[in-house]
Amino acid sequence: MKAIRTIGLLALLLITGACGPMINIMEVDVRLPATRPLNILGRNMAVFTPQYDSVSMTDSVLLNRFAQAFADGIASQALLPKGSVPLFSHYCGSEPLGTLDQPDYVHRLALETGTDLLFMVDSVTIGGFQAKDLYLIVPLLSVVRVYDTEQVRFIQYIPIRDTVAWEFWIQNDQETIPIPKNAFVDLQKAAVYLGERTARSFVDQWETQDRVVFVYDKRAWNKAYDHALAFEWDKAMDIWLELLEGPNVKEIACAAFNLALACEMQGNFELAGKWLELSQKTFDMPETRYYMELLQERNKQSKLF
Repeated sequence: MKAIRTIGLLALLLITGACGPMINIMEVDVRLPATRPLNILGRNMAVFTPQYDSVSMTDSVLLNRFAQAFADGIASQALLPKGSVPLFSHYCGSEPLGTLDQPDYVHRLALETGTDLLFMVDSVTIGGFQAKDLYLIVPLLSVVRVYDTEQVRFIQYIPIRDTVAWEFWIQNDQETIPIPKNAFVDLQKAAVYLGERTARSFVDQWETQDRVVFVYDKRAWNKAYDHALAFEWDKAMDIWLELLEGPNVKEIACAAFNLALACEMQGNFELAGKWLELSQKTFDMPETRYYMELLQERNKQSKLF
């Protein structure tokens, strides 16, 4: 985790009249665990799409949009140049795929293409249009199987479902809802988005989140805050630890809160939780309660790495 920048003074929290702390909002990068962990670094990979006798099984345009975005996304996540993960098609006749009981066939594809990690994008389909709460919605569905040649088996089966929605207005005497003219273009964009998102699901991601830093208009507090902005968390902690010895319980609670933030920034979630507990016991603040819930979730996520 690393701090990016501060977006400045957000508000003035009046805990005790005009002597309350200022709340500064700091943007930080938070590492989130992969939702479908998969080692793709250093692998020879390829993406396959089927060619069916009947196009009713899948929409070929959406399938190709999804698969190309998926292949490019995998290359990006594996730190490879765009186009490094090839996209192949294979003829399936009239047999629908999407199950895990065709390993021999996929293994032959791997040998023919010299790849050891195959992504079988078996289908991309849309469901029926439905009106709901002034929105016209349609489900977008896909199935991806992941085959590992080294393990000689499918290692993941990924059903993907999302919804595309358009807002609409109808007149009182209107009985039918027309499908938007740009619907198919929007569906193609959605297929690209889903392909990219699926590729990102295999590796850890970074997400920008906001964090609160309490600062009083006093020299020591400002100095500690300057250290925090410079990512010098140890120096900031030294000052906040000294501020715990002060007589003002509200300042002590804010210093303990900041110590929790410093511990989180350094990956020590357990100790951060203890500082938050001290902050809440000293003086209960809404920011502390919110941060405790967030930190509990972060602690759960850290155990997935």
